[in-house]
Amino acid sequence: MENIVIREAEIDDAEEMISYLNIVGGESDNLMHGPDGFKVPVEAVKRRIQSSHDADNSIILIALAGEKIIARAELDGYPGAKLHHNARFSISVRKDYWNKKIGTALMTKIIERAKEMNLHNIELEVVAGNTAAIALYHKMGFSDIGIYKDYWLANNAYSDAIIMQKCLKD
Repeated sequence: MENIVIREAEIDDAEEMISYLNIVGGESDNLMHGPDGFKVPVEAVKRRIQSSHDADNSIILIALAGEKIIARAELDGYPGAKLHHNARFSISVRKDYWNKKIGTALMTKIIERAKEMNLHNIELEVVAGNTAAIALYHKMGFSDIGIYKDYWLANNAYSDAIIMQKCLKD
C-alpha cells in the first residue's frame, strides 16, 4: 500500500469520482452500474459529498494513488431518529489494485469512523458469488443475516445477494 493516501472525499473530487465509478463499473459484475453507466451529473455528486459532510452518521472515503482515485468506500447513515444509529456500507476498488489490502484499509477506517459516530450497526448486501468480498466482510467482523433471492441481474442471469451486518456495540 505504498504511496496510497486514504482520506475523506471533498467537493473537488466529484469529477474524478465520476470517472472512477465509470471505470470500476466495467471491471466487475458486482457493482450497481456497468462500464460508463454512472450517469450522475457532477452537481449531484457534489451534493452527495456535501451531504455526507453535513451528516453525523455518513462518510465517503477515497483511496488515491497520486491524483487518481483507486478505491471508494461509503457509509450512508439513515436520517430518521429511530434508524439514525444504522448505516449502509458500500465499497469498490479498481481492478489493478485488487489483493493489495486497500479494501481492508478502507474498511478499517470506515469502522473506526463508524464507532466515532456512535453507530451501532453497519449493513450491506453482496452478490452471493462475490467470494473475495464475502471473505473480506467476514474477516472484518460482518455476519450473514439473510438472503435476497434473485436480487441481482447481470449478464441476463439472476443472483442472490447476501445481507450482512456488523454490530459495533457488542
